[in-house]
Amino acid sequence: MSLRKLHKYVSLIVSLQLLLWTVSGIYFSFNKIENVRGEQYYKAEKAPVIIEPAIQEKLSQESVFEIITEQTILKPITIELIEEPKKGSEYRGRDLPLYKVLAENTDGEELNIYQNPYSGEIVAIRSQQWRVWDLMWGFHIMDWVERDNIDNILLKVFSFIALFTAVSGIVLFFKPK
Repeated sequence: MSLRKLHKYVSLIVSLQLLLWTVSGIYFSFNKIENVRGEQYYKAEKAPVIIEPAIQEKLSQESVFEIITEQTILKPITIELIEEPKKGSEYRGRDLPLYKVLAENTDGEELNIYQNPYSGEIVAIRSQQWRVWDLMWGFHIMDWVERDNIDNILLKVFSFIALFTAVSGIVLFFKPK
């Protein structure tokens, strides 16, 4: 098989992933990570949450909502206790248990706030923008389930195939037919 034919078929195979890398990269470059993380929802001055470390009781719904109201511009609606990890979840990588508080921003959009049930610390804010970012991240690192493993074999193989197609394309550009 000639280099030209090999380049043509390998390029066809890798082109979909190259498209996903490009689209996700464009998405990343047009969205500020601070907004994806929900930093725009915090009030200018975060009031420190002071809970006695010896107290091992979970905060009440009233206390949780009060902390959210004091620290953010969000309006808490409901609360749920999360005690079990779930693959690919919005709270992956966080220590459990967590409170998941459904809240609303000033535009009426619903967001999830993840909060330490003992200290009241807000550990994450998850919006639709974050969910799209997370999906794009999964496409980018070729980990479509958990979206955390950047050290996967598929990513490495496709990276080398993409490198091969780029180098062979340059060689073929300068090589006469």
